[in-house]
Amino acid sequence: MQEMSNQKEVERRSLAVESALILLVGDLAARGIVSADEAESVLAVIAGSSERSAASASGARTLVRQLRRLRRNDGLSAPGAPAFRT
Repeated sequence: MQEMSNQKEVERRSLAVESALILLVGDLAARGIVSADEAESVLAVIAGSSERSAASASGARTLVRQLRRLRRNDGLSAPGAPAFRT
């Protein structure tokens, strides 16, 4: 019984971490801190882990594709990144 409870807790926490990571990657890409290519590669790894993960990452992947189009298909562009250099 305790093992089942522990397994559910592990699953709950891993889904929370995955959701936070998806949000973080999407936000960093939207702000131009990471490029669309970098964001897409991270999201592809997350999406490849399970069907549930793929569904969770689909919105962020759509956002990254739209960002790439807005940046004239320049997947390496990260326009917000230079603002953090000193």
